[in-house]
Order: sequence, then C-alpha cells, then structure tokens
Amino acid sequence: MRLIYLISLIFFSCSSHASSKNIPKQIDSLITQYNQLDQFNGVVLVAKNGQPILKKGYGKANFEWGVDHQVTGKFRIASVTKQFTAMLVLQLVEQRKINLSDKIIDHIPEYRSDTGKRITIHQLLTHTSGLGNFFHLQEFKRIEARNPYSVIEFIQTLCSEDLLFEPGAQFKYSNAGYTILGHIIERVTKKTFEQVLIEQIFKPIGMLNSGFNGQNRFITHRVNGYERTLAGVKPAPFIDMSIPYSAGSIYSTVDDLLLWDHALSNNTLLSPKLTKVMYTVSPHYNYAAGWLVSQLDSAQYGQPLTQLYHGGGIQGFNSHIARIPEDNVLIVLLNNTGGAPMTAITDNIISTLYGKPINPAQPRMNQVLYKRLKENDIANATRWYQQQVSQNNGLNERRLNQFGYELLEVNEFDAAIAFFKLNVEAHPQSENVYDSLADGYIAISQYENALLQLTKAQQLSLSKSKYATKISEIKNKL
Repeated sequence: MRLIYLISLIFFSCSSHASSKNIPKQIDSLITQYNQLDQFNGVVLVAKNGQPILKKGYGKANFEWGVDHQVTGKFRIASVTKQFTAMLVLQLVEQRKINLSDKIIDHIPEYRSDTGKRITIHQLLTHTSGLGNFFHLQEFKRIEARNPYSVIEFIQTLCSEDLLFEPGAQFKYSNAGYTILGHIIERVTKKTFEQVLIEQIFKPIGMLNSGFNGQNRFITHRVNGYERTLAGVKPAPFIDMSIPYSAGSIYSTVDDLLLWDHALSNNTLLSPKLTKVMYTVSPHYNYAAGWLVSQLDSAQYGQPLTQLYHGGGIQGFNSHIARIPEDNVLIVLLNNTGGAPMTAITDNIISTLYGKPINPAQPRMNQVLYKRLKENDIANATRWYQQQVSQNNGLNERRLNQFGYELLEVNEFDAAIAFFKLNVEAHPQSENVYDSLADGYIAISQYENALLQLTKAQQLSLSKSKYATKISEIKNKL
C-alpha cells in the first residue's frame, strides 16, 4: 500500500508540475485569441510570488510605424491612478497630518461650505461623498483639449456640483472626489501632487519608469494611444492630462506595477493597520479606497480567495490590475486601443491559473453586427439583433449608442439611425438615446426630425438648459 501511495504521489506531483509548466502557454494562447479578434492590443504581466510567469507584448505600440509592443512600454493607466492617490492620503493619516473624518472644508476652506462641511475624506476615498462625475458638464467638454484652470479653479468649476445624495448614504463613482483628494494632499504637504507621488511612492520602491501628467515631456518607450473603430484603428482624441490629475494622470509599465504589488504585499509603504482600511469596503458597494474588493467563489476554487482590482480608461488606453493576496498572484493588463474587455480577460487568466474552464474569446457584438450589415442589409442586421435581445444577448444602452456612433463614423447613416431607434425603443426614459438619434438625423440633414428628438431629450433632462444651444442651432438651419 505504501508503495502504491508513493507512486501515486510521484505521479500527481509530476502531473501538477507539467500542468503548471503549461500555464504560461495557455495564458499566451488566450491573449493571442483576444488580439486576433482585435480585442486586446498591449502588454500583459502575470506573476506569482513576485515572479513573472508571463510577460509579453501583443500587437502594436505604434500603428503608423508598425512598431511592436515591448514589455518596457509606458502606458497611461487612467483610473488605476486612484489607488496611488488613496495610498498618499492614508500615508498622511498614518503621519497624523489628516484624519479620515476631516471634512473638505478643513483643508480647502474656499470650497463651497454647504457641502464641503458635510463630506469627509473617507467618503471621498470610497466614492460615497454624494459628488458626481464631471464628464456630463458642458464646461468639461469645452476644456477637454486644453485646461485653462489651476487645480483649485478646476475644483470650484467642475467638482462643486450639488450633491446627488446625502454623504455616506450611497455609492457613486466620482472623479471629482479624487480630484479633491489630490488637492488636499497638496495643501497638507505644501508640495505638488507629483512631488509627493515621487517622494512617497515612486522613489522608495524604485518605480523609475512611472510618472505623472507627462504629455509635454520627452518620455522614452511611450506607447501611442488609439481607438478601434469599425474601419480599423485611428489615433485617439487629444486630452489635456492635467484634467484627470490625481484621478487618472499616471503612466507606468508592467514591471513598475509589479514593484507596486511587492510594496503592497510587504507593507513597505503603509502599516498593516492602514492597509486594512485601504481594503475595507463601504456598506454600499464593494469599493474600498482606490480598490474594488470581491470574494471569489470558494466552492469553485476550493478555498476562500480575495480579488483586489481596479480598471482604468482614458482616450486611447485602458488598464486593469488584479491581485489575489492569498496566493500572491498579480495580473496586469495594459492596452492602447481602448475598450478592451479587461474584466473578461482577467477572469479567464484567473481560471487558467487555477485549472478552471474559461469562457473563450468571442467576436464583439458590434463586429458581428457590422459584418451582417455589409453582407446583407439593415433589415437583416436589426432583425438578427432583436433576436439576440430576446435571448438576453443584446447590448446595454451605452454600448448600443456607441455602435450607432461607430456607424456614423464610417458613413453608415441609415444603419446608425436604425440602431439609435432600437435604443429609443429599449430605453424610452433616457434623454441620451433621443439626443443620439438627433445626431443621426443631423448627419443626413433631417433637421426637423433632429429637432423633434432633441425636444424629447430636453423634456426628460433635469437641466432644461442643457440642450438649448443645440436646439437653437438646429432651428437656425430650418
């Protein structure tokens, strides 16, 4: 019996070792599939116990020159920046320079007092402040390409709206909140956010290939940003990188993010007590301080596993970092064609690491729809799409709207209007779908129809003046 047991143990060990040796190839094959389907173009790092098991580039860092991705490429990581901002705030708490219960007004006295005296630093960290995003504001759209404001002017202009709810009562993701946190860091330290970031994080742990808001600097190995359209890739629209600021202006590499993971795992930058605060979610959502926190299904994985993660998206780029602290696993995805399915890719990598079935990469719905449009006609494509909706395989409002605009971009005007109409039918109480349908009619100079749709959007809008300029311009064309 003992001999049989030893033989079985040796066989199991050899099989397990062979299986672990295959994991890098399996992950490589998985990412290659996403790349071939035009769903990922960038650099991937998968590490365990601090050592990379896969580190590789897929696709082009520069399409114009045909330059392949290198693992040293520097990407904008967008909202992954928030975990660095949260770390700086918690370091100041540890240094007793601020308290999590401090109010905005305690550190920015010129902030509007009626809301500033109610919102705490901890609520800003956990997106429970009641502040919204500033993307919907007309002023934001006006300054996206060139920011004329100082940080405090930006905050007073775009981060001081009326509250959406009582602070601490709900969750609402807010770039405005993290912008305010960045300025609080500057007020408390009397240094720029960038200086504090370098002194407190980048230099101590050796993140020498990362930086902040570097659009006007010469940066070696800088990756270009693109958007993927139905007609292929195109350069991403310009954004003034002073706008995302402490909510999204860091660039980095996969190796530097591995150093970040080491520092977090070893409590190099923060005590265990404050690290626990960083990973403690609010009662309203699984968001802690710069990190989302989820528990993986212990029945599926055979043990309790925690996933600490965050994604980011900005013109031309999206990023994703995920950590499983129990097994010291790190997954970093950096993409430079926007809109990659980062969560699905990460989930499949985790499944591969633990020997679980994956959900194979599939063509995007917009790719399938566009192919049907080109091979058949609008009626066939819309009919097939409605069949998918009846099977709960349709696009959500935002993605269907995006598909409509992609069609406008390739001059498929009638098709765009047809899919905008489907979105109106599916979401009749959304002002945005009527606004988008109006854009479809504007593209073919049907201004009366456009005016009708804009009027419906205005009726549904909380801000009656929001569409005034656009309506006035349409009326002038009638």
